[in-house]
Amino acid sequence: MKTPLLALLIALRGAARGGPEGPRTSEGRRLSRAGRRPDGTPVEGRRHAGPPLRGRDIACVQCHRPSGLGTVEGVAIAPAITGRHLFSPGQPRAGRRPRQAPGMTLHDHGFRTRPAYDLLALARAMADGIGPGGQALDPLMPRYALTTREVEALAAYLGSLGATPPPGVAGDAIHLATVVAPDASPRRRQAVLDVLQHCVAEHGPRPGSERRPWRLHTWTLHGPPPTWPAQLARHLRGQPVFALLSGIGREWAPVHEFCEAEGLPCLFPNTDAPGPAPRSSIYLSPGVALEGRVMARYLEDRPRPPRRLVQVFAADDIGRLGAAALAAELPAAARLDLRPGTPPPLLAEGDALALWLPPDALREALATLPPLPAEVLVLVSATLGELERREETGLGATTLRQLRVVHPFDAPGRRLERMVFNLGGWMSGRGLKLARDTERLQGDTWSACAVTARALYTLDATPSREGLLERVEDAYAGATTTAYPRFTLGPGQRYGSKGAYVMRISADDRLEVEGEWVVP
Repeated sequence: MKTPLLALLIALRGAARGGPEGPRTSEGRRLSRAGRRPDGTPVEGRRHAGPPLRGRDIACVQCHRPSGLGTVEGVAIAPAITGRHLFSPGQPRAGRRPRQAPGMTLHDHGFRTRPAYDLLALARAMADGIGPGGQALDPLMPRYALTTREVEALAAYLGSLGATPPPGVAGDAIHLATVVAPDASPRRRQAVLDVLQHCVAEHGPRPGSERRPWRLHTWTLHGPPPTWPAQLARHLRGQPVFALLSGIGREWAPVHEFCEAEGLPCLFPNTDAPGPAPRSSIYLSPGVALEGRVMARYLEDRPRPPRRLVQVFAADDIGRLGAAALAAELPAAARLDLRPGTPPPLLAEGDALALWLPPDALREALATLPPLPAEVLVLVSATLGELERREETGLGATTLRQLRVVHPFDAPGRRLERMVFNLGGWMSGRGLKLARDTERLQGDTWSACAVTARALYTLDATPSREGLLERVEDAYAGATTTAYPRFTLGPGQRYGSKGAYVMRISADDRLEVEGEWVVP
């Protein structure tokens, strides 16, 4: 008969059987992340005297996060449950003890004073909510009905979390990389790199701090987008990195797909074309796809939704992504897609026109529009038209009362004031210039660096990529120089800014906010 300690060691070594992740560890992963048993049926349990819970609603990741490092919400603490923490005695908080009045007794949290877990203690905690020292666990901790095999599988999986350093974390440094795509102009690329290199150098650990220094590598891509994944793979093999930080590219889908396939955190790249359904990437904004959804919301809120949607965009530019998002939100409307330069159609009542065009093409399209019925709306992408860069639109005092600009950034004047206040002094002190045509890039890059730096400093001694993503979700308050009026993250959120303004153009060619910030 196995002793509990021997059984625990066998369970924790289960990952060695059957390849990189053994069958027991795989079963434990499914239990912890999806709330599913080895046969695919949902795990069942309940919290205290509450109703029964099943499946993902009761999965460990709901409170202890995918990294297993736990979280704090208000006064509720979900402690770390990685093998290094769980199967060792609790560690009292380091540093000075708080002051106490005579006769007062201070009681630390039970997870800091408990003995180490073994398999029997883990089984009892899962079934009855009793910790290894006999203390009752928090009522929020569910009580589960698990078999012995399932407890062993869970122990094997938790033991694997943080057991080995991830790629890019070496004894001498934490390696980061930034990706520079060839479709960004040299001036814009250099604006990003200047800010990022200075910021990483200054925020990184100082010599003698007993922390690994940070090393930033620049991965420059060449050629058409289909060749980028192979280039990224070569870069990663040549120098494994812990995460990608900032970067710049108009097209981004190949980089996004690479990050998702590798489980490589891709943090706040300067792109307006993020990939879909990100798990390992965190973006500043959904970009042009968000503009499309806001356009749809604006059209749906009118007394009569459009009967026909006419969109003008280039099939090989990112405007196609905004056009697709808009069309997907208005499935009942008839569609007419046009290439730039196509003679404008005759628009009638019940039509809506969306222009996904760069500045010169946008001005030309507006100048050649035939007279429009009063009910026809013309919607313009601020991102594609580069209307976020200046107070004046460059479109002239338009006579189109129906023209609306979807603007997923703060109003230009307000944004520039924040940039000058929060970033201007820092840049001038390093010989850099805050320029009107690159200030969005400069501010977003500085915020990406500052947020990631905060996250890196709070990582566990054995960092994990999932732990980094979770710390970034908590550190978003450092994003003080982004181009957006509202920037928030939280568990599982992958976009910092989630809305846009709808603006009209004034008689003196300036953008004016119409209504409230729209979150579709």
